[in-house]
Amino acid sequence: MKQYLNFSYKKSNLSIHQSFSLVLKKIEVLLFSFLCVICIIVSRLSEDFSKNASFWFVDISTPITSTISFPVNATISLLTDFSDLVKAKKENKLLREELQKLQSYYITTLNIHQENKDLKEALNFVKDKSTNYRVVQVIGRSHQIFNNNLIINAGKNRGIREGSLVVGKIGVIGRIESVEENRSRLILLNDSASRVPVMISKARLRGILAGNNGNLMDVIYFAKGRQVEEGDQVFTSGDGDTLPPGLFIGRVKKVDDNSIQVSMVEDIANLNYVTVIDY
Repeated sequence: MKQYLNFSYKKSNLSIHQSFSLVLKKIEVLLFSFLCVICIIVSRLSEDFSKNASFWFVDISTPITSTISFPVNATISLLTDFSDLVKAKKENKLLREELQKLQSYYITTLNIHQENKDLKEALNFVKDKSTNYRVVQVIGRSHQIFNNNLIINAGKNRGIREGSLVVGKIGVIGRIESVEENRSRLILLNDSASRVPVMISKARLRGILAGNNGNLMDVIYFAKGRQVEEGDQVFTSGDGDTLPPGLFIGRVKKVDDNSIQVSMVEDIANLNYVTVIDY
């Protein structure tokens, strides 16, 4: 395309030069013809004139030709500059359009890259833990006073079942509560209705993780006297055979003699894809 524009531009400039050159030549021919006629007439009348005719002719024609050529050359230069300006504006417009297209492609590529990254992280977490799992997209969130839910874009159409475990990129986030044809609702671990059997790894302390609709969850029904520290990891215990054991949930955030509070390891606000595991 660029070569074509350059060729068109050169062709346009060439035609301008040719047109003005033809006009200039015609003027020069008429001028020289007129001078030749005068010289012939005068040479018939004066013998000395023929000796100095060539010098006189050059002296007369040179300034006249220069005077005529100056505005013609100036006009050609002005038209050439104008043509260059028009060409530069066209090229600038084309470059701006190409830049906008490249920026659009770049943003699209970034979005695709992030989606692929999320999907790989979800698959890497569950690939060694279950052979029956489905990666789904989060399409809705509900954070109310009495419940914390997520809506996913899969339901009976993809074999989602109530009670199935749901994990994010790193650990467990909740369980499927209700299933419709094309979507499902899951309750998060911090929902007040959530109860999950857990074990604190370092102390080997077992208990029930209960949600309270807050940022921290409570461990209830645990044996007193065990040495539990802040930062200890919390996993599913597998008690009751309702969930597979050893799935990461979070870390101990606060602890005293009568209570243990746990923070969820997943950042729910930034989850776009989750994985539903049948067990």
